[in-house]
Amino acid sequence: MTIILRQSAILLLFLLLLYGLALAVAVPIMSPPAETNLDTAAAARSPFMTEPKYAFLSRSRLDTGDDKAILLGASNVLAGFRPARLQQLVPQATVHNLAIGGANMTEVRQMVDLVLEVQSPAAQRRNLFVIGAWYGLFADDRARWHTPDRHPGDTDLDIERYRYGFYRRTDDGPVALLPPRWLDAGVTLIKPFLLVDRLARDIGKALRPARAVAAPADQVPVPGVERQAQYLAFWQDYMGGSGRLEAAPFATLVQTIATIRASGGRVLLVDLPLPRWHASGSPYEASYRQHWAGLQQQLAGTDGVAFLSLSDADRPEDFSDEVHPKPRVAEGWARRLAGVLNDAPGHLARR
Repeated sequence: MTIILRQSAILLLFLLLLYGLALAVAVPIMSPPAETNLDTAAAARSPFMTEPKYAFLSRSRLDTGDDKAILLGASNVLAGFRPARLQQLVPQATVHNLAIGGANMTEVRQMVDLVLEVQSPAAQRRNLFVIGAWYGLFADDRARWHTPDRHPGDTDLDIERYRYGFYRRTDDGPVALLPPRWLDAGVTLIKPFLLVDRLARDIGKALRPARAVAAPADQVPVPGVERQAQYLAFWQDYMGGSGRLEAAPFATLVQTIATIRASGGRVLLVDLPLPRWHASGSPYEASYRQHWAGLQQQLAGTDGVAFLSLSDADRPEDFSDEVHPKPRVAEGWARRLAGVLNDAPGHLARR
């Protein structure tokens, strides 16, 4: 027995030394960029590689006492609102974009909760959450997250919660195993795994055949009728096929707003545009408009909640596909958003 214990101790010591060496190599290599603005669009250039992982592992940087504009939503929020440009237009607050491609309202709610759990009460009171909305944000969870590639109901953020053991899955939802205040320490400890993940990605990219270079986004023409039909069919399937939105995701949005207001933060809801052919061709857009009008009526006069509509920016030639604005158009989106953020500091940002 003594020999077994001694050998086990030696093995454990060896493993600890090996892991310490791995940390010594990985920590300097996998240091995050020293950028003022968090931006999930930069995930591929960061140690975290994907938007959900970037958002989940970088959020402790939001525990600051300055005014913060935190953008949430799906990929059209990433394309339409570049934080570096917005920062120039909104100098009185630090602008962060934590939007995640493919996010629905459930995942936005999770992102709000994950941000708040790493912040002090003082930092929470300086939050201004900007939520970019369109019909795709209100996709039903059964259509969005009950797919063969994941545990039923797990969002992309949930997958990151469980990947490195920071949370465990229970019947009542995720339970934190690592206290939020230790998030940065946890990120440091997993850097050897992040390095292995990145090496695997880079090797895979090197082995794959080179792709044809796509045309610059600003030069993409308006899709033809056949391509438009393909886009509409995709979104019909993506949303579940019923042709209408359920009330539950809008209730989740109302609950999320209540959570933000209870923490002392503020909310700006941005109604995002679609190209006219998409808006007129999708039954989900009509359903979204009905629910959105009801939401505006419900929240009218609510302290700390404001709306911005960009729905008039719907020229087909201003979009690179069926959802995303061209880079030249994003400048106009940014200026309109900045105008609201700059003109209403007393209502939207706590000074």
